[in-house]
Amino acid sequence: MRSSTIEPGLLNIFRWFVAIRLSLLVLVAWSNQQNPDPTNPRFPEAGIFFFGILMIMLLWPRLQRVMGRAFLPVTLTIASVAPIIESTTNIEGRLAAGMSVDDAFADIWIPFFLLFVPLLLIAWQYRYRAVLVFAVGTTLLDLAATIPLVETATTNVAVLSVVVIGRGLLFAFVGLVVAKLAAAQREARRSLAAHSTTLEHLATSRERNRLARELHDTLAHSLSGIAVQLEAVKTIWDDDTDRARTMLDQALADARSGLGEARRAIQTLRASPLDDLGLAKAVAVLGENCEQRHGLEVETSIADNVGDLDPELENAIYRIADEALTNVVRHAEAKQITVDLRRKAGRIRLSVDDDGKGFDAAGEPPDGHVGIRGMRERAEVVGGSLAITSGPEGTVVRFEVSPWK
Repeated sequence: MRSSTIEPGLLNIFRWFVAIRLSLLVLVAWSNQQNPDPTNPRFPEAGIFFFGILMIMLLWPRLQRVMGRAFLPVTLTIASVAPIIESTTNIEGRLAAGMSVDDAFADIWIPFFLLFVPLLLIAWQYRYRAVLVFAVGTTLLDLAATIPLVETATTNVAVLSVVVIGRGLLFAFVGLVVAKLAAAQREARRSLAAHSTTLEHLATSRERNRLARELHDTLAHSLSGIAVQLEAVKTIWDDDTDRARTMLDQALADARSGLGEARRAIQTLRASPLDDLGLAKAVAVLGENCEQRHGLEVETSIADNVGDLDPELENAIYRIADEALTNVVRHAEAKQITVDLRRKAGRIRLSVDDDGKGFDAAGEPPDGHVGIRGMRERAEVVGGSLAITSGPEGTVVRFEVSPWK
């Protein structure tokens, strides 16, 4: 298998599939109670049981973090087995109710469509050998479960075997096509990400060079001129006090002018998304970009009561969120991230949680985790606090600050 982390879009498809199937089964069970049809009995209990378990698993984030790498294979296995068991119990119940073999097997086509969703998920997520395991496994399970129900009817056994084996061959072919498409899509995405990274580095380098030139032409020149003037003032202070005072006033004016230029140059370092989008939207875009570029499931929750903050504080929050997400992508091997920003009890709180492998947060940061030091420094500059807790179930980064300090 290639990966243990399902892409967010596919996970949503998985959830919708399970929710729709479970709803239909519950509707059938309700219909059986309200208007039972003895000529066409249905037995949805097994399906409700298995798809109910799947629904709980897919909607329980903590269970996903606890199970870790095993979560996806387990849920896909249940989704692959459930339609077959549901169909078998339905056939068995119909036969027990006195229906003929042909009538009991009237809905044998339903598992064909229900198994297509786990097939597509497996083909898109894993290598082709996983598709073969799925095709062969579902075929053997279906034959083993249903043939004993019609073993006295030779014709039905032959037809059933042909249908089930043919379905398995079709699954293998469709899975091959989907697996190749998925591989091509992943390769294109990797190339695009590499190209995007190159452009980003180039843009960063150009911006740094521009800022270096601007600081050299403004701040450096101002300081150089002030130093020359002060040296002159020092030289003539005792002999020509009036001229020295005039030169000192000029040096003070130049210092103020240089300070204004420095502030303007420093302001350009402020994250441009904050100027264009505002803090809330900028943090949300960080999560969206992380999800799209790296295939992680990022849940972003931004409260409406954050409000307008001091630009320096907004910049610190944005940079801490950006660095925390970057660390997760580079080091955590996570599949889910939660970003939460809100005002609570008069304080601004930012949290970035992941379900990755974690690290020793109490010790020195691991190699490559230099961004942690930068986050702590940013927190200290704006009078806030940064807490990091980490363990096998993931890492939690918490930044908290009072906007009125």
